[in-house]
Amino acid sequence: MIVGIAHLFTQVKENIAKQRNIQIGGYVDNTEVSKVNNRAAQICTLDALLFEHRKKYGTIFNGLNGKEALHHKLLLKYQWPISTIRELTLSDILLALQDELRVESLPEDIGRYLLQVTISQFPVNFSDHPESEWDPELAERLLVDIEK
Repeated sequence: MIVGIAHLFTQVKENIAKQRNIQIGGYVDNTEVSKVNNRAAQICTLDALLFEHRKKYGTIFNGLNGKEALHHKLLLKYQWPISTIRELTLSDILLALQDELRVESLPEDIGRYLLQVTISQFPVNFSDHPESEWDPELAERLLVDIEK
Protein backbone atom coordinates (compact mmCIF):
# COMPACT_ATOMS: atom_id res chain seq x y z
CA MET A 1 0.00 0.00 0.00
CA ILE A 2 1.21 3.49 -0.77
CA VAL A 3 0.73 6.10 1.94
CA GLY A 4 1.16 9.84 1.79
CA ILE A 5 -1.13 10.62 -1.15
CA ALA A 6 -3.47 12.79 0.94
CA HIS A 7 -0.54 14.84 2.23
CA LEU A 8 0.92 15.13 -1.29
CA PHE A 9 -2.44 16.21 -2.72
CA THR A 10 -2.85 18.87 -0.02
CA GLN A 11 0.64 20.28 -0.55
CA VAL A 12 0.28 20.33 -4.35
CA LYS A 13 -3.16 21.96 -4.08
CA GLU A 14 -1.85 24.64 -1.73
CA ASN A 15 1.11 25.35 -4.01
CA ILE A 16 -1.12 25.71 -7.08
CA ALA A 17 -3.52 28.01 -5.22
CA LYS A 18 -0.61 30.13 -4.00
CA GLN A 19 1.02 30.30 -7.46
CA ARG A 20 -2.26 31.39 -9.01
CA ASN A 21 -3.41 33.58 -6.11
CA ILE A 22 -6.64 31.60 -5.68
CA GLN A 23 -8.46 31.46 -2.34
CA ILE A 24 -9.26 27.82 -1.42
CA GLY A 25 -10.68 28.42 2.06
CA GLY A 26 -13.49 30.65 3.31
CA TYR A 27 -15.38 32.56 0.63
CA VAL A 28 -14.23 30.97 -2.63
CA ASP A 29 -14.95 30.85 -6.34
CA ASN A 30 -16.05 27.21 -6.75
CA THR A 31 -14.99 27.08 -10.39
CA GLU A 32 -11.46 28.23 -9.53
CA VAL A 33 -11.27 25.80 -6.61
CA SER A 34 -12.34 22.98 -8.95
CA LYS A 35 -9.55 23.98 -11.34
CA VAL A 36 -7.04 23.89 -8.48
CA ASN A 37 -8.26 20.48 -7.25
CA ASN A 38 -8.32 19.00 -10.75
CA ARG A 39 -4.78 20.23 -11.47
CA ALA A 40 -3.56 18.93 -8.11
CA ALA A 41 -5.06 15.52 -8.92
CA GLN A 42 -3.40 15.59 -12.36
CA ILE A 43 0.00 16.34 -10.87
CA CYS A 44 -0.48 13.71 -8.15
CA THR A 45 -1.33 11.22 -10.89
CA LEU A 46 1.94 12.10 -12.64
CA ASP A 47 3.81 11.75 -9.34
CA ALA A 48 2.22 8.35 -8.64
CA LEU A 49 3.08 7.16 -12.15
CA LEU A 50 6.71 8.19 -11.61
CA PHE A 51 6.71 6.60 -8.13
CA GLU A 52 5.77 3.28 -9.72
CA HIS A 53 8.42 3.78 -12.43
CA ARG A 54 11.10 4.33 -9.75
CA LYS A 55 10.04 1.15 -7.97
CA LYS A 56 10.34 -0.83 -11.19
CA TYR A 57 13.50 0.66 -12.69
CA GLY A 58 15.41 2.38 -9.87
CA THR A 59 18.55 0.69 -8.59
CA ILE A 60 21.06 1.24 -5.82
CA PHE A 61 23.26 2.89 -8.44
CA ASN A 62 20.55 5.23 -9.73
CA GLY A 63 17.29 5.59 -7.86
CA LEU A 64 15.84 7.74 -10.67
CA ASN A 65 15.35 10.65 -8.31
CA GLY A 66 13.43 13.79 -9.20
CA LYS A 67 13.00 14.36 -12.90
CA GLU A 68 15.31 11.45 -13.72
CA ALA A 69 12.34 9.07 -13.37
CA LEU A 70 10.39 11.17 -15.88
CA HIS A 71 13.32 11.36 -18.28
CA HIS A 72 13.89 7.61 -18.05
CA LYS A 73 10.19 6.87 -18.58
CA LEU A 74 10.01 9.07 -21.68
CA LEU A 75 13.29 7.66 -22.98
CA LEU A 76 11.90 4.12 -22.73
CA LYS A 77 8.49 5.05 -24.10
CA TYR A 78 9.43 7.24 -27.05
CA GLN A 79 13.18 6.78 -27.49
CA TRP A 80 13.58 10.50 -28.04
CA PRO A 81 17.04 12.00 -27.56
CA ILE A 82 17.63 12.85 -23.90
CA SER A 83 18.36 16.45 -24.91
CA THR A 84 14.84 16.71 -26.36
CA ILE A 85 13.30 15.13 -23.26
CA ARG A 86 15.10 17.56 -20.94
CA GLU A 87 13.66 20.53 -22.86
CA LEU A 88 10.01 19.44 -22.50
CA THR A 89 7.67 21.76 -20.65
CA LEU A 90 5.19 20.50 -18.06
CA SER A 91 2.48 20.91 -20.69
CA ASP A 92 4.49 18.76 -23.13
CA ILE A 93 5.07 16.11 -20.45
CA LEU A 94 1.39 15.87 -19.54
CA LEU A 95 0.45 15.55 -23.19
CA ALA A 96 3.12 12.93 -23.90
CA LEU A 97 1.91 10.82 -20.98
CA GLN A 98 -1.82 11.48 -21.45
CA ASP A 99 -2.55 7.81 -22.17
CA GLU A 100 -1.07 6.80 -18.79
CA LEU A 101 -2.35 9.69 -16.67
CA ARG A 102 -5.56 7.93 -15.76
CA VAL A 103 -6.73 7.40 -12.20
CA GLU A 104 -7.79 3.85 -12.99
CA SER A 105 -4.23 2.91 -14.00
CA LEU A 106 -2.82 3.91 -10.58
CA PRO A 107 -2.37 1.68 -7.55
CA GLU A 108 -5.82 1.11 -6.07
CA ASP A 109 -5.36 3.18 -2.90
CA ILE A 110 -4.07 6.22 -4.79
CA GLY A 111 -6.72 5.95 -7.50
CA ARG A 112 -9.49 5.65 -4.93
CA TYR A 113 -8.26 8.72 -3.02
CA LEU A 114 -7.92 10.89 -6.13
CA LEU A 115 -11.39 9.88 -7.31
CA GLN A 116 -12.81 10.86 -3.91
CA VAL A 117 -11.25 14.33 -3.97
CA THR A 118 -12.25 15.08 -7.57
CA ILE A 119 -15.68 13.47 -7.91
CA SER A 120 -17.54 16.57 -6.70
CA GLN A 121 -15.44 19.04 -8.70
CA PHE A 122 -16.65 20.86 -11.80
CA PRO A 123 -15.02 19.40 -14.94
CA VAL A 124 -12.93 22.53 -15.56
CA ASN A 125 -9.20 22.98 -15.98
CA PHE A 126 -6.61 25.70 -16.34
CA SER A 127 -5.51 26.24 -19.93
CA ASP A 128 -1.82 26.58 -19.04
CA HIS A 129 0.68 24.45 -17.09
CA PRO A 130 3.21 26.64 -15.26
CA GLU A 131 6.39 24.76 -14.33
CA SER A 132 6.12 26.14 -10.77
CA GLU A 133 3.06 23.95 -10.10
CA TRP A 134 5.09 20.73 -10.05
CA ASP A 135 7.87 19.86 -7.61
CA PRO A 136 9.33 16.54 -8.85
CA GLU A 137 11.01 15.86 -5.50
CA LEU A 138 7.91 16.37 -3.34
CA ALA A 139 6.35 12.98 -4.07
CA GLU A 140 9.60 11.23 -3.26
CA ARG A 141 9.46 12.67 0.25
CA LEU A 142 5.77 11.98 0.82
CA LEU A 143 4.83 8.76 -0.99
CA VAL A 144 5.93 5.65 0.85
CA ASP A 145 5.32 2.04 -0.17
CA ILE A 146 4.55 -0.23 2.79
CA GLU A 147 3.76 -3.92 2.76
CA LYS A 148 0.17 -4.93 3.54
